[in-house]
Amino acid sequence: MTAEQEEIYAVVIKDSGAKLKVLKTLSNFFNHKDLFAVYIRTQVIHNLFESNRNLDANKLELFHVQYTSTLIELFQKLKKAKEQQYLLISDEIYINEDIVRKLESEAATVDFAAEVREHSKAMAEKLKLLYTMLADSAQVQFGWGDIMVFPAKRSGEFYREITPSQFMALTDMEARSAYRNEFATIEKKLLGRLNINNFRVKFACGLVHEDEIVEVYDFRDSNDKFIFIGSARSFYFLDAEMVKGLDLSKNLSNKNRIIQDLKAKTEMLKEKLGTIKSILPPNVEDVLGGYLEKISGVDFLDELQNVDEQTNILRAMLNINVNSK
Repeated sequence: MTAEQEEIYAVVIKDSGAKLKVLKTLSNFFNHKDLFAVYIRTQVIHNLFESNRNLDANKLELFHVQYTSTLIELFQKLKKAKEQQYLLISDEIYINEDIVRKLESEAATVDFAAEVREHSKAMAEKLKLLYTMLADSAQVQFGWGDIMVFPAKRSGEFYREITPSQFMALTDMEARSAYRNEFATIEKKLLGRLNINNFRVKFACGLVHEDEIVEVYDFRDSNDKFIFIGSARSFYFLDAEMVKGLDLSKNLSNKNRIIQDLKAKTEMLKEKLGTIKSILPPNVEDVLGGYLEKISGVDFLDELQNVDEQTNILRAMLNINVNSK
């Protein structure tokens, strides 16, 4: 080689090495198998020229001008778009987790489970008093104030909203045989069952429609349920037909429901964050696959001179919208 050729060769190899570093950085960022394969194949081509000074360095330069530079430009644009998406999702995750921490702290100040246990005990005692009045015609001091404190305080945050039709289905008890006095109405069969079970009941959940509340109770020793209709001060068995389509699971506070929703959404965002770099738009996948196939061909280097035959991939790269999903 002449001194001029040596200089040209050194410049080409140095420039090729710089492009390899950029390509490696992009491959690491995207963590995509085809891009890694392109990087490895490009490294092989670079090494071939670096270790064989008799090869025409112009071919290596032509290879980078025609292919590598355009590929780098495409993936640098795509990287910027991905980084923006990554930051947006990361910010949303951070905001969600911050809200969850604050709501969990607020929710922890209310021991709803303990309040439910106390409310269940109070209702059991109230039902015993009703039985005494109705069965023995006894005169006892009776009032609903202590019972109604709980729904007044917690229904807005904890009781589950039901539709007007569901409320009507639950509270239409005209045909039921019941005991009545000035304080309450209670289904006859239910009062007998309560007495047999020694009034061992527990609060299952609260339901609300506008200003009306309905509380659902379980017998501790069976799967039977009954309801307390707050405005009517009435108690009735709850049968299978009445509960169709109703969610009678334990109440969660509005805060806890928001917490659950935010946690579920955050997990989805974290999964998306883990794959956002490696998932490429379909058009980029197609171009990258075609490019890898082209430069992996046995006779690829011999074809480099035929510029007109190689421009399809180049044009495809230049025309790609990096914001495609």
